[in-house]
Amino acid sequence: MDAPIDCKQLRPRAIFGINGKVENGVRQHPTTGDIIFALGNKIGIADYKKNTQEFVAGHTNTISCLDVSKSGKYLASGQINHMGFRGYVIIWNYDQRKEIARHDLHKVQVQAICFTAQDRFVVSIGGTDDGSVIVFDMESFTPICRQPATRAISGNALTVRPLHNNPFFFLTAGDRHLRLWSIVREQKKLFVQDVHLANKTRTFYCARIDKNDEFAYLGTGTGDIVKIVLNCCDRDNVTNPGTTSCILGAFGTHNARKPTGRDCNRYVNGVRALYVMENNRLLIGAGDGEVELVEERTDVPLINFREYPGPTWPYLRTLKHTRVSGRISSFVRSTPDRFYICTDTNEIYGLNTTTWVLKLLRTCHTKSVYCITFPNKYPAVFATSGKECIRIWSSGRKQELLRIMVYNFNCAAVRFTHDGTSIVSVWNDGIIRAFTPITGRLIYAIPNAHNKGCSALAVASSGRLIVTGGIEGQVRVWKIEPYRQDLLAVLKDHSGPITTLDINHLDTEVISACTDGSCVIWDINRMTRKQVVTANTQFMAASYFPTGVQVLTCGSDGRIIYWMVYNGALIRELTASKKSSVNCVTINDTGDYFVSVGSDLQVKLWDYNSGEVVGVGSEHASSVISAAFSPCGQMFVTGSTDGSLIIWDVPREYWGRPNPPDAATYSPAMKASVTKGKTEAVARVDSGHKMQMPKTENIGNLLKATPKDDICCVECPPCAQKKKKDDPYAECKIVPDVKKC
Repeated sequence: MDAPIDCKQLRPRAIFGINGKVENGVRQHPTTGDIIFALGNKIGIADYKKNTQEFVAGHTNTISCLDVSKSGKYLASGQINHMGFRGYVIIWNYDQRKEIARHDLHKVQVQAICFTAQDRFVVSIGGTDDGSVIVFDMESFTPICRQPATRAISGNALTVRPLHNNPFFFLTAGDRHLRLWSIVREQKKLFVQDVHLANKTRTFYCARIDKNDEFAYLGTGTGDIVKIVLNCCDRDNVTNPGTTSCILGAFGTHNARKPTGRDCNRYVNGVRALYVMENNRLLIGAGDGEVELVEERTDVPLINFREYPGPTWPYLRTLKHTRVSGRISSFVRSTPDRFYICTDTNEIYGLNTTTWVLKLLRTCHTKSVYCITFPNKYPAVFATSGKECIRIWSSGRKQELLRIMVYNFNCAAVRFTHDGTSIVSVWNDGIIRAFTPITGRLIYAIPNAHNKGCSALAVASSGRLIVTGGIEGQVRVWKIEPYRQDLLAVLKDHSGPITTLDINHLDTEVISACTDGSCVIWDINRMTRKQVVTANTQFMAASYFPTGVQVLTCGSDGRIIYWMVYNGALIRELTASKKSSVNCVTINDTGDYFVSVGSDLQVKLWDYNSGEVVGVGSEHASSVISAAFSPCGQMFVTGSTDGSLIIWDVPREYWGRPNPPDAATYSPAMKASVTKGKTEAVARVDSGHKMQMPKTENIGNLLKATPKDDICCVECPPCAQKKKKDDPYAECKIVPDVKKC
C-alpha cells in the first residue's frame, strides 16, 4: 500500500550503532569535531556534545572503508559487494551531505581508501578479487590511473597511508607487501618501489607515518612494530637518488625481568592500530584489546641489537597500559591528550593519555537484535537480547545501564515480569534463565527446556506462568514458584520453529506464530487448541489487540493481516512491502496505532482502524527484525541485524487516546512500599537454592542504582555449577569495572 501524501517523516531520538569491524572506520572531522563512522550501507555522523546523529546514504551494500580529507571538505568511502559485482567508491561533500562523484572500477570490494595531502588525490586499493590501486583526481573528479598493487610473489595489500606533506606519495602495506608509490599527474602514471625488509617476512595490518615524513611505523600480525626509513621524495625514482626505503628493525617491548635473548615481548593477536605521538612515543592497540603507550629506548643504541638472537628486538619501553573489550580497530585523536578507541565489539572508549583514565562512551550489539521489550507501565528503560548478552538501556539517558553475559550462546527473547522483579529470557542452548533487574544475578535456570533451543517467550501478568516456544515447534507452559519451576503442558501442533508468542490481557490465551504458515491460539487454562489461522507465508510475528478480540500478524510475503480471535476469520490485509518480508509488528497500549518493520530497511507507523501509513522512518542501514512500543505510546524502539538500535519519537497527534477499561486490570507495584524506614521486600521468584534473598530488586530502581555514564557488566555462571556455601553471590562474578568486562 502506498503511503498517503500527508505521511510524516519519523525522527529518531537516539541511535545506538557502529560497525567497529571496519579497519580505521572511525574518523573525526578536523573542524566540527563530529565523529564519522560506518554503519551498514550508510555513513553516520555523530555529535557527542549535542548527542545527535545523522546518516548519509548512497551505497548499495556494506561500507568497507572510509576517510575524511585533511581540510574537512570531503568524505570518501568504499563498499564490499557480492561476487561478480563492482564495488563503488563515492566522494561526498561534507557540508552539503551530498555525493559529488563515484566510480566502480574495483571488483567486489574496496579494501582501503585515503586522501593524500592537500586533498589532491583519493587513493583506493581493491580486495582479493581486484588487487589494483586506483588514483582519483580531486581537481577533475575523474580517475587518472590504475595499476596492480602487488607483485606475483607478494600477497594482497591491506592498508594505504599517505604522506603528510607531499600529495604525490603514498604507502601501501599488506601480506608480505610493503611498497612506496609516486603519482605523476602529467603522465597519468604511477611509479613504485619496494621497501627492503632484509630477511623479515610480515603481514602488515596498520601503518603510520611521522609528521616529517621521515619514518613509518607498521603493525604486524606477529605482534611487533616494524620501523622503516622512507628516504623520499623523488618523482620518478620514488626515493631520493642514491637511497632506498629500508627497514630499521622489528621492535617489541622490553621485559627487564627476563635475561637477554628472552626479554622481548610481542603483542597477542598482532598489532591492529597505531598512532605516532610526540617525543617518539607510540600508542599501540593489539588484537586482544591491550592498549599501551610506549617509547623507544635511549639507554641502548639500536646498533647494539644486531647480534640479538631473535628476529624481534626489545627496543620499546612500556610507559602505560590498559585493556578494552575486543580487538582494536581504530585510534582517533580528539584533543592532544584524548583519544577515541573503537573495537570490533562495536564499542567506543575515551582514553585520556595524561591521566590514563579509560571510559566507555558508546555501545551497541555486535550482531542482530532479536528482541526488544519494555517493563509494564515503565517507559524509562527497555531490554534487548542479542548475541551472548541481554542489555538494559535507559531511554532518557540514552545509554546502556546493565549487561548480562552468557558466552557462546544467543538470547532469542527477553521479557520483564509485570511486577518488575525479574528478567526472564530464553536462549538457543535450550535453557530458560531469570535474572535480577539491578545486579543481573541469576535467580533460576531451567535446563533442557527445549530440545533444539528456545526461540520465543511470553510471560503472564501474574508472574507465575511463562510460555516458551522452541525451534522444534513445541509450545511449553511452565509454572514458576518461589522454590521450584514445573512443566505444566507441552502443546504440539507446529512443524517449524516458533517465531513469537503473545498472551492476551486476561492470561487465558496465547497465540504462537510459526514459519510453517500457521498461527495457533491456545487455551492455557485447559491446555488445548482453540483456533488455527493459516496463510501462504512464513509468519514472523503475531500480536494481540489490547482488548484481545483481534490478532495482528505479519510474514515473509510482506503482508499484515487482521484476524478475529473468536472464529479465526480474516478481517483485513495490508501490503506493507512488495519486495521483502515484514519481520515484526507491535501495537501501542491504546490500540490506535502499530509499527511494522521489515527487510526493506523501513519503519512504518500505521493507523490501526484506517489501515493507512501515517509515518515512515528510514534511518536503519540493514534489515530491521525487532520493535517494541513504549507503555506511554510516545516512542518506540527498533533493532536491526547489524546490532543498531534506534529510539523513535511518535508525533504527538499519534499518541492515541486511552480506552475505558472493560476488563480486569492489574496494577503492579513498581516500587517496594516503605513503612517507618523499612523496605517491604517479598520475592516472587527465588533461585531454587532455598536461600533467603536479602532484598527484592525492582526495575524501577535501576536508574537510581546506576551512576551516570557507567555500566555494570555481569557474567552468568554455568547452570551446572555447584552452590558455594561461603558466599552464595560469588558465582555471579559481578564486574563493576568496565575495564574487566
